[in-house]
Amino acid sequence: MKKRYWLAVLLLIIFTAGCSLGNSPTSKVEELLKRYNSNADVVKTELGDYLSSLNLDEANQSGYEDVYLRQYSDLTYVIKDEQIDGDEAVVSVQVKVYDYYKAEQDINDYVSSHQNQFYGDDDVYSSEKALKYRIDELKKVSDKVEYNLDFTLTKVNNVWTVDTLTNEQLEKIHGTYAY
Repeated sequence: MKKRYWLAVLLLIIFTAGCSLGNSPTSKVEELLKRYNSNADVVKTELGDYLSSLNLDEANQSGYEDVYLRQYSDLTYVIKDEQIDGDEAVVSVQVKVYDYYKAEQDINDYVSSHQNQFYGDDDVYSSEKALKYRIDELKKVSDKVEYNLDFTLTKVNNVWTVDTLTNEQLEKIHGTYAY
């Protein structure tokens, strides 16, 4: 009987510790980044909503989706620090992502200096051809860049929540931040 009692107490301690570990600022940031890594439905939905707002045709929207889902899948990160001050926290993270910022610069330079390659059958510049080129080039990017991000969190009812990401944080996750 004593063994069962101690086993129950031990299981309760492990369960309690496990629950509290899952509610730390660091664990919440890791959950967020893992949703990106796994291309979770919520991430796909947010990306789809954003791409839909750009009024792209289906092929180009699908192409951009492939580019960014690859970015999310291949994103790596290292948690550097966690600072807690009452019900607020900051988790510092270093992420490594494809360098789409540099790639976009190179693509823009190429398109500007080779516009004749992007003419349609009517000898008029085709933004559609340039967009297809852009997406094809982004799919080939292999160079990576590292960014430091500070995620802010707020504790409400004893649960840590990652605050809404800023445009700068999203640009870093997407690899489009101007460095």
